[in-house]
Formats: sequence, structure tokens, C-alpha cells
Amino acid sequence: MGVINISFHQAALHDEELRIYEGQFILPNGVYADCNVNAIVAPRSLRDCWQVREKPVLVYIGLRQISHNQNNVTCVAKASEITEQTTRWVSWPTERPVRDLYGNGTEVQLQQMSYNLRFFLHDEIAQLTGYTLLPIGRLRQGSKGIEWDSDYFPPSMTLKAVPWLWQRIDNLCLELTGRLHQFEEFKRPPMVETGELNQRKDILLLAMRTLSRYVIRLQHYKEAQDIHPWKIVGLLKELIAELTCFTDLCSFNGVCQWDNTVAPSYDHHDIAASLKLCERKIMRLLDNLMIKQDNVISFAKQSEGYFSANWRLAPQQNYVAIYLVMRSEQFVQQEYEVPDDRLIKMAAKSQIDTIITRSLAGVRLHYQIIPPQGLPQKMNSRYFKVEERSPAWEEIKNSGNIILHWPEAPEDLQIDLILARSY
Repeated sequence: MGVINISFHQAALHDEELRIYEGQFILPNGVYADCNVNAIVAPRSLRDCWQVREKPVLVYIGLRQISHNQNNVTCVAKASEITEQTTRWVSWPTERPVRDLYGNGTEVQLQQMSYNLRFFLHDEIAQLTGYTLLPIGRLRQGSKGIEWDSDYFPPSMTLKAVPWLWQRIDNLCLELTGRLHQFEEFKRPPMVETGELNQRKDILLLAMRTLSRYVIRLQHYKEAQDIHPWKIVGLLKELIAELTCFTDLCSFNGVCQWDNTVAPSYDHHDIAASLKLCERKIMRLLDNLMIKQDNVISFAKQSEGYFSANWRLAPQQNYVAIYLVMRSEQFVQQEYEVPDDRLIKMAAKSQIDTIITRSLAGVRLHYQIIPPQGLPQKMNSRYFKVEERSPAWEEIKNSGNIILHWPEAPEDLQIDLILARSY
């Protein structure tokens, strides 16, 4: 059971009225109702039935159950007169006579009999008897008036059941595609081949292969639109299981050191929660493969050979390492040798002049022949690990400013500090 497709009348909400253009539903009792074929649903005013506007409210469609002691069909003159009718079916004459499809008989007026669907709010359900109900959405009071809550997905039979369900899957596709592009940086040939680098690169390439396979399948399902959300959640759980193979912090069922819950089961009545939990686990597993650049501190060029930045990390924020990355196209052409901290001086603003004039060492910078795991292997980049256990670094943290001096720096040099988060 669930919503197959529904098109909401958004403008009607400005007049505090519930109305839909069209809808296809499979009700919990198995009835198929199509508002363009065999069903009709009358508009309903919200002015007197939704009192507490600060609290979101679920909206249901309901169909009267068959009665054995009351009428089940109400005949009306035209469809617009069904608003107050409560029977299971309503019937009205067709606007035009219908011709004989199988012979030469005369045209006749036929009675149209349709399921009489009605809107109900969640607060009314407790006192309601004799109806089969299906939630179709949730209303909330927004800054511009009443609106449909895009964070709630009703029980859905397809990805196009409600617009924001398909949009959620589309956003997930875009996010995973972006992560895949990050992994593709490791397809480029490195400048230095070592056994350790090859081993690390192989792991990331295998992870990229896994991710690319599932991204393409997810995009294929998204394009089909008639796919059941159960398939999407199952696909994401498979991706979670495969990604756990690349870390010793997680088990195949999604239980990790940072989250001891298993990968979520599909919940037809709370699809949004199932998707959210899957997305969160997937992103965390991908973060565990790539260094999470929670804080990237960029340097600005002050004058020839001088670059400055502000240290803004809060004391309570944790990180496992700090890397200095330099980017220049002249590194690609090997016009510059790899500099070291005898040529590059990094210190607090209050100390940099003394360090330069006396040829003292500032903050120690250790060149990384093999780029840190999780950072792209780019031909134009050079990585240095910052030595934090030094008085010079403590002065940077206390003063909140950093100066880097390299007299022979390339003209196009860009410098960042990357703070790798701890998990």
C-alpha cells in the first residue's frame, strides 16, 4: 500500500484549503484509487480543523468501509456536489451521452460511480471509525504560510510518489558523484612510486570502483522513477556493507566504533528516516577513507615572499594532524626543488622577523614524499606535515596569526593548512 503519484495544489494552501490535482493510491485494504479514473476527492478547508499551527500535522485520505446497514452510494446531480457526502461511492450522470461501443444502439446517459475519498488530519483519527486511511503528506506552518513538509515522505510505491522523495534521491546522487570525483584524483600517475604508495592507492582505487558501481545503479533507478523506495534502501545497505571492507573500524552490518547501530531496515511508514540513516553511515565511511578537511586555512599573499593566515581552530576541536600544502604549476615542470624549513620560515607574526634575521628555525615542516592518505595526488601539489610540539607552534595558537616566508616562492603559489579531523 502507498502513494503511487500525487500532485498537490500548492496555491490552494495560501487560501488554507487542501486540494490535489491528481493522485494514484493503493489503500491498505488493497483498493486502487485513481482520481482521474475511478475516484474523486473533494477539497477541504483548514481554517477550523487545524488549531495548533506551530505543530506539523499529518494529512490522510480516507475511504469509507462497506456498510451492511446503510447506503454505500450517494447519487448527486454533478461532481461538484460531493463535498458533504460520506458514503463509500458517489455517482453522477456523465456530461455527454455515451454511444454504443459494440453495436448501433442509441446514445444513453450513464451514471459515473467513483470512490469517495476524503481528507482527514491526524488529530481526527482517534475519533474516526469505519474508514480505511492512508497518510499522503505532512503540513507545517512556514514563513510564507502553510506548506507541505518536504522532510516527510508518505508510504510510497514509487520514487515519483511525491516530488521531494525524488529530489532527495537526486541530491544523494549528486553528493556521491562529487565524492567519486575526489577519488578520481588518485587515478593520476604519482611522481614517486613506492610500495607503500601503491598499496594505499590500490585501496582507494578499489573503493572508487565500489562507489562508481553503486552510483551508476542509483542514477539508473532515479531515471526510471517507478522504482520502489525499498530497492533504494536495499542498494544503500549493500553499499554500506562493501565500504566497511576498507576499514577495520566497522563490521559488515554497519556497526562502527563511532556508531553501534546496524544499517537501518526499510521502514515503509518512515522512508525519510531509513534514507537519512543510510546516508549518514555512507558519508561517514567515505570520510574515513578520505582525510576530512574540516578546516582549511588559506594563506593570502602580503608582499613578495610573505604569506599570512589567521589561526581560528576552537580549543575543543580535535584533529590528528596538520598538513601544509603548496600548489604551483611550476612544481609540475620541476622548475623548483622541494623546499625545506631552511628556506621556508613559518612562525607567529610577532616572531617572524627575529627568526629571519637570526636564521633561526620556525615551525618545523616535514616534507611528505607520499601524500597523506585521503588527500589528492596532484602533480602541482607538495605536502608538509607540521611539527606541533614546539614553542613556535604554541605561539601561533596563542597569537592567532601565522606568517610564512619564502623569498623565492613561485608567482602562482597557493598555500593552505589542512587540519585532518580525528574520528
